Amino acid sequence: MPRSREEILEKYRACAEQLGRVPGLWVLEGQTGIKKSEIDYYWPTPAALAREAGLPPNLLKTAIPEDQLMEAYARICLQLKKVPTTNEFRIAIRDQGSFSENTFKRPYGGSIPALQKRFKEWIQNDHSEFSEILSYTGWSQARREPKVSSTLIPPSYESSPFLPAVLQGLDRLSRGEKPFLKPDESINTAFERRCADAFRCLGFEVMDLGQGRGRKADSLALARRESFGVIIDAKVRQNGYVLGTEDRKFLECAVTHTRELNRDGISKVYFVVIGSDFRESDLTQLTNYLAQSPIRSVDFITANALMRIVGDSIQHRHRFSLLDFDQMLFGNKIIAD
Repeated sequence: MPRSREEILEKYRACAEQLGRVPGLWVLEGQTGIKKSEIDYYWPTPAALAREAGLPPNLLKTAIPEDQLMEAYARICLQLKKVPTTNEFRIAIRDQGSFSENTFKRPYGGSIPALQKRFKEWIQNDHSEFSEILSYTGWSQARREPKVSSTLIPPSYESSPFLPAVLQGLDRLSRGEKPFLKPDESINTAFERRCADAFRCLGFEVMDLGQGRGRKADSLALARRESFGVIIDAKVRQNGYVLGTEDRKFLECAVTHTRELNRDGISKVYFVVIGSDFRESDLTQLTNYLAQSPIRSVDFITANALMRIVGDSIQHRHRFSLLDFDQMLFGNKIIAD
Protein backbone atom coordinates (compact mmCIF):
# COMPACT_ATOMS: atom_id res chain seq x y z
CA MET A 1 0.00 0.00 0.00
CA PRO A 2 1.20 3.54 -0.68
CA ARG A 3 1.84 6.01 2.10
CA SER A 4 -1.05 8.12 3.25
CA ARG A 5 -1.99 11.24 1.32
CA GLU A 6 -1.11 13.40 4.33
CA GLU A 7 2.36 11.85 4.73
CA ILE A 8 3.19 12.41 1.06
CA LEU A 9 2.04 16.03 1.24
CA GLU A 10 4.10 16.65 4.38
CA LYS A 11 7.28 15.14 2.91
CA TYR A 12 6.69 16.90 -0.41
CA ARG A 13 6.43 20.33 1.28
CA ALA A 14 9.52 19.63 3.39
CA CYS A 15 11.52 18.58 0.33
CA ALA A 16 10.44 21.70 -1.59
CA GLU A 17 11.43 23.91 1.35
CA GLN A 18 14.85 22.26 1.57
CA LEU A 19 15.51 22.58 -2.18
CA GLY A 20 14.03 26.04 -2.58
CA ARG A 21 11.92 24.80 -5.50
CA VAL A 22 9.26 22.23 -6.36
CA PRO A 23 11.09 18.88 -6.65
CA GLY A 24 10.86 16.67 -9.72
CA LEU A 25 9.74 13.08 -9.20
CA TRP A 26 13.29 11.71 -9.53
CA VAL A 27 14.61 14.17 -6.95
CA LEU A 28 11.63 13.57 -4.65
CA GLU A 29 12.20 9.82 -4.59
CA GLY A 30 15.91 10.28 -3.94
CA GLN A 31 15.23 12.68 -1.03
CA THR A 32 12.19 11.03 0.56
CA GLY A 33 11.78 7.55 -0.91
CA ILE A 34 8.33 8.44 -2.26
CA LYS A 35 7.80 6.60 -5.54
CA LYS A 36 5.95 7.85 -8.61
CA SER A 37 3.44 5.00 -8.21
CA GLU A 38 2.48 6.36 -4.77
CA ILE A 39 1.85 9.82 -6.24
CA ASP A 40 -0.14 8.35 -9.13
CA TYR A 41 -2.35 6.57 -6.58
CA TYR A 42 -3.73 9.91 -5.31
CA TRP A 43 -3.03 12.53 -7.99
CA PRO A 44 -3.46 12.46 -11.79
CA THR A 45 -0.35 14.61 -12.37
CA PRO A 46 2.61 15.98 -10.37
CA ALA A 47 1.11 19.45 -10.93
CA ALA A 48 -2.03 18.36 -9.05
CA LEU A 49 0.14 17.25 -6.13
CA ALA A 50 1.95 20.60 -6.12
CA ARG A 51 -1.33 22.53 -6.12
CA GLU A 52 -2.76 20.53 -3.20
CA ALA A 53 0.49 21.09 -1.30
CA GLY A 54 -0.05 24.84 -1.76
CA LEU A 55 2.89 25.22 -4.13
CA PRO A 56 3.00 26.51 -7.72
CA PRO A 57 3.09 23.60 -10.17
CA ASN A 58 6.20 25.12 -11.68
CA LEU A 59 8.71 27.22 -9.76
CA LEU A 60 11.02 27.80 -12.69
CA LYS A 61 11.93 31.46 -12.44
CA THR A 62 13.50 33.99 -14.74
CA ALA A 63 17.22 33.32 -14.73
CA ILE A 64 19.18 35.40 -12.23
CA PRO A 65 21.71 37.65 -14.01
CA GLU A 66 25.08 35.95 -14.09
CA ASP A 67 26.86 38.99 -12.66
CA GLN A 68 24.80 38.67 -9.47
CA LEU A 69 25.77 35.02 -9.05
CA MET A 70 29.43 35.66 -9.81
CA GLU A 71 29.65 38.62 -7.43
CA ALA A 72 28.09 36.53 -4.66
CA TYR A 73 30.60 33.75 -5.35
CA ALA A 74 33.42 36.31 -5.32
CA ARG A 75 32.29 37.56 -1.88
CA ILE A 76 32.52 34.01 -0.54
CA CYS A 77 36.06 33.64 -1.92
CA LEU A 78 37.16 37.00 -0.47
CA GLN A 79 35.67 36.11 2.91
CA LEU A 80 37.47 32.74 3.04
CA LYS A 81 40.65 33.99 1.30
CA LYS A 82 40.44 30.89 -0.89
CA VAL A 83 38.16 29.22 -3.42
CA PRO A 84 35.74 27.20 -1.26
CA THR A 85 35.52 23.44 -1.11
CA THR A 86 32.08 21.91 -1.63
CA ASN A 87 31.34 21.87 2.11
CA GLU A 88 32.75 25.37 2.65
CA PHE A 89 30.61 26.62 -0.24
CA ARG A 90 27.46 25.00 1.18
CA ILE A 91 28.04 26.53 4.62
CA ALA A 92 28.90 29.96 3.21
CA ILE A 93 25.77 30.29 1.06
CA ARG A 94 23.64 29.09 3.95
CA ASP A 95 25.13 31.80 6.18
CA GLN A 96 24.96 34.36 3.38
CA GLY A 97 21.27 33.68 2.88
CA SER A 98 21.18 34.99 -0.71
CA PHE A 99 20.96 32.20 -3.28
CA SER A 100 20.63 28.45 -2.83
CA GLU A 101 23.38 26.03 -3.80
CA ASN A 102 21.30 24.84 -6.77
CA THR A 103 20.84 28.43 -7.95
CA PHE A 104 24.61 28.75 -8.25
CA LYS A 105 25.21 25.35 -9.84
CA ARG A 106 22.16 24.86 -12.09
CA PRO A 107 23.30 27.20 -14.93
CA TYR A 108 26.53 25.19 -15.16
CA GLY A 109 25.05 21.71 -15.30
CA GLY A 110 25.14 21.24 -11.52
CA SER A 111 28.94 21.07 -11.66
CA ILE A 112 31.23 22.96 -9.27
CA PRO A 113 34.24 22.63 -11.66
CA ALA A 114 32.13 24.11 -14.48
CA LEU A 115 31.02 26.94 -12.17
CA GLN A 116 34.62 27.66 -11.21
CA LYS A 117 35.75 27.56 -14.84
CA ARG A 118 33.16 30.16 -15.79
CA PHE A 119 33.97 32.21 -12.65
CA LYS A 120 37.64 32.37 -13.66
CA GLU A 121 36.69 33.50 -17.19
CA TRP A 122 34.34 36.12 -15.70
CA ILE A 123 37.16 37.61 -13.63
CA GLN A 124 39.75 37.50 -16.43
CA ASN A 125 37.50 39.01 -19.08
CA ASP A 126 35.46 41.67 -17.34
CA HIS A 127 36.09 42.00 -13.60
CA SER A 128 39.71 42.71 -12.80
CA GLU A 129 38.68 44.11 -9.40
CA PHE A 130 38.48 40.50 -8.24
CA SER A 131 41.79 39.44 -9.82
CA GLU A 132 43.37 38.58 -6.45
CA ILE A 133 41.04 35.56 -6.29
CA LEU A 134 42.90 34.04 -9.25
CA SER A 135 45.92 33.53 -6.96
CA TYR A 136 43.89 31.78 -4.25
CA THR A 137 44.13 28.07 -3.58
CA GLY A 138 41.18 25.72 -4.03
CA TRP A 139 40.55 25.88 -7.77
CA SER A 140 39.24 22.60 -9.19
CA GLN A 141 41.91 20.62 -10.98
CA ALA A 142 41.30 19.04 -14.39
CA ARG A 143 40.59 15.35 -14.02
CA ARG A 144 43.21 12.96 -15.32
CA GLU A 145 42.28 10.49 -18.00
CA PRO A 146 41.84 7.08 -16.36
CA LYS A 147 44.47 4.51 -17.26
CA VAL A 148 43.48 1.30 -18.97
CA SER A 149 45.49 -1.83 -19.45
CA SER A 150 43.75 -2.98 -22.62
CA THR A 151 43.03 -1.10 -25.82
CA LEU A 152 39.76 -3.05 -26.00
CA ILE A 153 38.34 -1.15 -23.01
CA PRO A 154 37.36 2.48 -23.69
CA PRO A 155 38.98 5.03 -21.36
CA SER A 156 35.56 6.16 -20.16
CA TYR A 157 34.53 2.70 -18.92
CA GLU A 158 36.26 2.81 -15.55
CA SER A 159 34.45 6.00 -14.56
CA SER A 160 31.17 5.06 -16.29
CA PRO A 161 30.53 1.35 -15.73
CA PHE A 162 26.82 1.70 -16.50
CA LEU A 163 27.37 3.44 -19.84
CA PRO A 164 26.26 1.35 -22.86
CA ALA A 165 29.03 0.18 -25.17
CA VAL A 166 27.70 2.28 -28.07
CA LEU A 167 28.44 5.45 -26.06
CA GLN A 168 31.90 4.51 -24.83
CA GLY A 169 34.38 6.96 -26.32
CA LEU A 170 31.71 9.54 -27.21
CA ASP A 171 33.89 12.26 -25.66
CA ARG A 172 36.86 11.30 -27.84
CA LEU A 173 34.65 11.12 -30.91
CA SER A 174 33.44 14.68 -30.24
CA ARG A 175 37.07 15.86 -30.52
CA GLY A 176 37.52 14.20 -33.92
CA GLU A 177 39.28 11.06 -32.69
CA LYS A 178 38.25 7.67 -34.05
CA PRO A 179 37.82 5.24 -31.15
CA PHE A 180 36.40 1.89 -32.27
CA LEU A 181 35.31 3.06 -35.71
CA LYS A 182 35.69 1.25 -38.99
CA PRO A 183 38.40 2.81 -41.20
CA ASP A 184 35.86 4.11 -43.72
CA GLU A 185 33.29 5.29 -41.14
CA SER A 186 32.66 9.05 -41.03
CA ILE A 187 33.46 10.64 -37.66
CA ASN A 188 30.73 13.27 -38.04
CA THR A 189 28.06 10.73 -38.94
CA ALA A 190 29.13 8.37 -36.17
CA PHE A 191 29.01 11.15 -33.57
CA GLU A 192 25.58 12.34 -34.70
CA ARG A 193 24.16 8.80 -34.60
CA ARG A 194 25.62 8.07 -31.18
CA CYS A 195 24.27 11.31 -29.74
CA ALA A 196 20.84 10.19 -30.96
CA ASP A 197 21.46 6.80 -29.32
CA ALA A 198 22.26 8.58 -26.04
CA PHE A 199 18.78 10.12 -26.02
CA ARG A 200 17.27 6.72 -26.83
CA CYS A 201 19.07 5.33 -23.77
CA LEU A 202 17.44 8.07 -21.68
CA GLY A 203 14.01 6.90 -22.83
CA PHE A 204 13.22 9.35 -25.64
CA GLU A 205 11.57 8.42 -28.91
CA VAL A 206 14.19 9.57 -31.42
CA MET A 207 13.61 10.54 -35.04
CA ASP A 208 16.71 10.61 -37.26
CA LEU A 209 16.51 13.40 -39.83
CA GLY A 210 19.41 12.64 -42.11
CA GLN A 211 22.18 13.96 -39.86
CA GLY A 212 21.84 17.69 -40.38
CA ARG A 213 21.43 17.86 -44.14
CA GLY A 214 20.02 21.11 -45.48
CA ARG A 215 17.89 23.02 -43.00
CA LYS A 216 17.16 20.04 -40.78
CA ALA A 217 18.60 19.14 -37.40
CA ASP A 218 20.46 15.87 -36.91
CA SER A 219 17.59 14.34 -34.92
CA LEU A 220 14.56 15.01 -32.74
CA ALA A 221 14.08 13.44 -29.31
CA LEU A 222 10.47 13.26 -28.11
CA ALA A 223 9.08 12.70 -24.63
CA ARG A 224 5.41 12.50 -25.58
CA ARG A 225 4.02 11.66 -22.15
CA GLU A 226 5.91 14.59 -20.61
CA SER A 227 5.01 16.79 -23.62
CA PHE A 228 8.46 18.09 -24.50
CA GLY A 229 10.95 17.57 -27.28
CA VAL A 230 14.61 18.23 -28.03
CA ILE A 231 16.07 19.40 -31.34
CA ILE A 232 19.57 17.88 -31.47
CA ASP A 233 22.56 19.20 -33.41
CA ALA A 234 25.87 17.37 -32.88
CA LYS A 235 29.17 19.11 -33.68
CA VAL A 236 32.60 17.45 -33.92
CA ARG A 237 35.32 19.98 -33.04
CA GLN A 238 38.87 19.22 -31.92
CA ASN A 239 39.24 22.41 -29.87
CA GLY A 240 35.64 23.00 -28.88
CA TYR A 241 32.64 24.38 -30.70
CA VAL A 242 32.68 27.97 -32.01
CA LEU A 243 29.48 29.51 -33.37
CA GLY A 244 29.91 30.23 -37.08
CA THR A 245 28.03 32.13 -39.75
CA GLU A 246 26.75 28.87 -41.23
CA ASP A 247 24.91 28.21 -38.00
CA ARG A 248 22.36 30.88 -38.87
CA LYS A 249 20.39 27.94 -40.20
CA PHE A 250 19.58 27.24 -36.55
CA LEU A 251 16.78 29.82 -36.58
CA GLU A 252 14.97 28.33 -39.56
CA CYS A 253 15.61 24.84 -38.19
CA ALA A 254 14.27 25.78 -34.74
CA VAL A 255 11.11 27.43 -36.07
CA THR A 256 10.32 24.66 -38.55
CA HIS A 257 10.79 21.75 -36.14
CA THR A 258 9.07 23.48 -33.23
CA ARG A 259 5.96 24.15 -35.30
CA GLU A 260 5.95 20.53 -36.45
CA LEU A 261 6.25 19.29 -32.88
CA ASN A 262 3.58 21.70 -31.61
CA ARG A 263 1.16 20.32 -34.19
CA ASP A 264 2.06 16.84 -32.90
CA GLY A 265 1.11 17.74 -29.34
CA ILE A 266 4.62 18.59 -28.04
CA SER A 267 4.22 21.91 -26.22
CA LYS A 268 7.80 22.54 -25.01
CA VAL A 269 10.81 22.35 -27.33
CA TYR A 270 14.50 22.74 -26.48
CA PHE A 271 17.40 23.35 -28.86
CA VAL A 272 20.50 21.36 -27.85
CA VAL A 273 23.99 21.44 -29.36
CA ILE A 274 26.33 18.61 -28.33
CA GLY A 275 30.10 18.92 -28.67
CA SER A 276 33.47 18.64 -26.95
CA ASP A 277 33.51 22.07 -25.28
CA PHE A 278 31.70 25.41 -25.47
CA ARG A 279 32.09 29.12 -24.80
CA GLU A 280 29.64 31.16 -22.76
CA SER A 281 29.78 33.96 -25.34
CA ASP A 282 28.53 31.60 -28.06
CA LEU A 283 25.64 30.47 -25.86
CA THR A 284 24.67 34.10 -25.27
CA GLN A 285 24.90 34.92 -28.98
CA LEU A 286 22.84 31.91 -30.08
CA THR A 287 20.28 32.46 -27.32
CA ASN A 288 19.81 36.06 -28.45
CA TYR A 289 19.61 34.97 -32.08
CA LEU A 290 16.84 32.47 -31.27
CA ALA A 291 15.03 34.79 -28.86
CA GLN A 292 12.21 35.41 -31.33
CA SER A 293 11.77 31.72 -32.08
CA PRO A 294 9.32 29.47 -30.17
CA ILE A 295 12.24 27.58 -28.57
CA ARG A 296 11.88 27.25 -24.78
CA SER A 297 15.63 27.15 -24.04
CA VAL A 298 18.98 26.75 -25.77
CA ASP A 299 21.50 24.38 -24.20
CA PHE A 300 25.06 23.33 -24.95
CA ILE A 301 25.88 19.85 -23.62
CA THR A 302 29.41 18.46 -23.65
CA ALA A 303 29.85 14.85 -24.74
CA ASN A 304 31.37 14.13 -21.32
CA ALA A 305 28.24 15.44 -19.58
CA LEU A 306 25.94 13.47 -21.87
CA MET A 307 27.85 10.28 -21.06
CA ARG A 308 27.54 11.03 -17.34
CA ILE A 309 23.81 11.76 -17.59
CA VAL A 310 23.11 8.51 -19.46
CA GLY A 311 25.29 6.47 -17.08
CA ASP A 312 23.58 7.97 -14.02
CA SER A 313 20.12 7.44 -15.52
CA ILE A 314 20.84 3.72 -15.98
CA GLN A 315 22.51 3.28 -12.60
CA HIS A 316 19.55 4.99 -10.88
CA ARG A 317 16.83 3.88 -13.30
CA HIS A 318 14.40 3.28 -10.42
CA ARG A 319 14.20 7.02 -9.80
CA PHE A 320 15.17 8.55 -13.14
CA SER A 321 12.46 10.67 -14.77
CA LEU A 322 12.40 12.60 -18.02
CA LEU A 323 10.57 15.34 -16.11
CA ASP A 324 13.80 16.02 -14.21
CA PHE A 325 15.71 16.10 -17.49
CA ASP A 326 13.12 18.63 -18.70
CA GLN A 327 13.93 20.83 -15.67
CA MET A 328 17.67 20.40 -16.26
CA LEU A 329 17.38 21.78 -19.80
CA PHE A 330 15.35 24.84 -18.82
CA GLY A 331 17.25 28.12 -18.61
CA ASN A 332 19.75 28.56 -21.49
CA LYS A 333 22.91 26.99 -20.12
CA ILE A 334 26.09 25.01 -20.73
CA ILE A 335 25.86 21.56 -19.19
CA ALA A 336 29.40 20.29 -18.67
CA ASP A 337 30.90 17.40 -16.72
